Amino acid sequence: MSKLSSEMKALAKKAGGSFKTVNDRIHITKRFSEHLRALNIQIQRVEQIKVRHIECYIEERLEHPRLTNKALGLSGASRNGTRRAITPEHYQQVMEKARAEDAGLAAALEIARLMGLRSQEAVQSSQSLKTWLKAISRGETRLKVVFGTKGGRPRYTTILDAGAVRKSVENALPIARQRNGRLIDKPDLKTALESWHKQAIKAGLKGEFSPHSLRYAWAQDAIHHYLAQGFSEKESLALTATDLGHGDGRGRWVKQVYGYRWKEE
Repeated sequence: MSKLSSEMKALAKKAGGSFKTVNDRIHITKRFSEHLRALNIQIQRVEQIKVRHIECYIEERLEHPRLTNKALGLSGASRNGTRRAITPEHYQQVMEKARAEDAGLAAALEIARLMGLRSQEAVQSSQSLKTWLKAISRGETRLKVVFGTKGGRPRYTTILDAGAVRKSVENALPIARQRNGRLIDKPDLKTALESWHKQAIKAGLKGEFSPHSLRYAWAQDAIHHYLAQGFSEKESLALTATDLGHGDGRGRWVKQVYGYRWKEE
């Protein structure tokens, strides 16, 4: 057990509470420690933990299908999405700022919005650009997401706008070539993700319109896409859940978390 894990476990016990509360708290600290280790973030003391580390962990957990109110100790609370799908106006503002600051960031953000990617998938999307472009050229309607997926499990995402996705991928390719195959020009995944979050915030992706709001917006577009094809609401939600990498049994969850306000928006 690392020094950080040991210290967090000790603090979890010291905070008191029932046996179950303490046990749940210890499990949370264990997951957080594993998250940091997976990103190769070398932290030995609790006092070294930065806000960005917590933000990155929370975003990852929000994307996890096993994240429940019960697991968070929020039984009885609403599970409706606390963040909103990014609006076209705000997205435009974000992209203008991103293009002015960093072409690679702008390319990754655009791909994330058009394909419903998680942050880590967007950061590592440069590794799949050539493959995606070939698939689009063949007329395929779904693209395989391999790098940065949850648990390393590849998933397929439906192409909602082939023209826009193709243009986005074509624009990203020369940027990646100039940056040793990367859109976020950092030497490793850890620093790339840190840069992604830092720059995204600077571009205006924060609060209810965090980077995850791009995925929210894609999810709502996907729901409308399937409804327009004649699928029922239940089928549309199940298909969208599958596209997002959650599995078709998570349709109700997607409606609550990703598509809570989709009818209004």
